[in-house]
Amino acid sequence: MQLHWKTSFSATCLHAAACLAEGLPVADQKLSDALKLPVTELVRELEACGLSVESTLPLLVSLAAEYESNRQLAEVAFKKLRGASDLQDEAVSRLAGRVTDIEATVLRTRPQLLEELSVRCRPLREQWEARGPGLLKQMRRFVDDDAFLASAAEIVLVAPIVGGHGRAHLQGNRVVFEAVLANPHAELPEILRLGWLLGQLNFDLPRFGDSVSGNRLSQLAGLATVPLVLAAAEEVELVSSAHEMLDQTLAYWHLPTESSERLQQWWQAYSTGQVRWTVALAGLDAMFSK
Repeated sequence: MQLHWKTSFSATCLHAAACLAEGLPVADQKLSDALKLPVTELVRELEACGLSVESTLPLLVSLAAEYESNRQLAEVAFKKLRGASDLQDEAVSRLAGRVTDIEATVLRTRPQLLEELSVRCRPLREQWEARGPGLLKQMRRFVDDDAFLASAAEIVLVAPIVGGHGRAHLQGNRVVFEAVLANPHAELPEILRLGWLLGQLNFDLPRFGDSVSGNRLSQLAGLATVPLVLAAAEEVELVSSAHEMLDQTLAYWHLPTESSERLQQWWQAYSTGQVRWTVALAGLDAMFSK
């Protein structure tokens, strides 16, 4: 997989907004307090525009690294979600203003953040280049499908707002990843989180996505790849026991821990049987639709 690495201040700011909106624990209490009002105003603006907060915030996070102009960012997001024919100039301007407010708040609260980002990229990249390709190779071996992994992807590194977090943006073939300088959980190296996210990027291909109900595709991509990446990590000696790590991994990666038992059952059936990955995904979708 060819990877393009970059850092983004704007993506960091919108990632922080998305984390707050989702109720995730922000590591920097001062920043969390400072962002409460501008994030609330951004959420209100999205709702006033008739845009879903759950779908629009992740899209803004993903697009932020592409556009320097917040107006252009807001305009592209509107077009993707509502279509060019429904573009409202005044609404675009208001939305861009709310994004600018969030950026100004972050810069005022964390003035050294831009410098911090530039320092954080190299250590994580070196860790990945040392162990990541082997991890992906094992994931690909378990799935046994040439289309499972994307041929190329972009990794956008952001500040550790939560202290270890990331998002896979399937449509943009992009991962937004918090660049921590040390593993927050020693037994679960951060390159596993990165491999987990990269392993989700091709789930929107028809051969995989058609096996899953459309509104659950992102959720199923995240869940299915957890036991997969842990099994691959055990093979390359990055974890001692994939089975014993599942509960902790779900908690550490902010996934529903109540999914653990069903995931264990599903992975056991898949890994010991002769079922194709696409069929297994349909089975997992059926398990979570009950």
